[in-house]
Amino acid sequence: MPEHFIPARIERIDQVTPLIKVFLLRTDPRRFHSRAGQWLDLAIPQQGGEPCVGGYSVVSAPSGDGLLQLAVKYADHHPATYHLHTRARLGDQVFVTAGQGPFYFEPGMGREVVLLGAGIGVTPLISILRFIHAEVPEVRVHLVYSVASRREVLFPEELADLSHAPNIGVTLTVTRDAEDWLGHTGRISHRLLESLNLPREALYYYCGSREFIEDMTELLREWGIPEAQLCYEKWW
Repeated sequence: MPEHFIPARIERIDQVTPLIKVFLLRTDPRRFHSRAGQWLDLAIPQQGGEPCVGGYSVVSAPSGDGLLQLAVKYADHHPATYHLHTRARLGDQVFVTAGQGPFYFEPGMGREVVLLGAGIGVTPLISILRFIHAEVPEVRVHLVYSVASRREVLFPEELADLSHAPNIGVTLTVTRDAEDWLGHTGRISHRLLESLNLPREALYYYCGSREFIEDMTELLREWGIPEAQLCYEKWW
């Protein structure tokens, strides 16, 4: 295994939605570090062959205790993800890198933040939301989270609790299976953003599929948000 990979142990596995499992990993706090919103590479050793490697956003807020949390959506075409969902067990050893990428939030970057997420693309945004709640309550943040079905909302109880904080707003919108849903429906749109009275001077972080990234970039530009305030990351 390359030197930049750090051994980690699977401490907990939870099936939190029909398609998403959450993994709690413990690693060396002296070697592992990550900023809120970053992703890492996870390598799974394979007997007699090359390890399976996948990139996953850290969903937990940064901490100094060596614990980190990943939320992984099932996919049978991705070897590392398929292994995590079908074969990973408590106590298994995997390997992780430190946090990577320019998609992150730190104190001093802005006083207003808007997070726009679709599906499993919400994971780095939840890391940022948790970090702001825990460490920088002077920053105002609003999460707008689009899901196909209410059953696929990640951490619904926690998001409901966080929304009671004076500096935090959370808005959910359901795009498909919305028969039993009384909240917002449809994709994130100009109409929805305007109804929420979101600040135009905020940093806008967004993450999701290629289509979602392209749609949000166009939507926010049309809405008059300067390019310097757009923060997104391509997974492809």
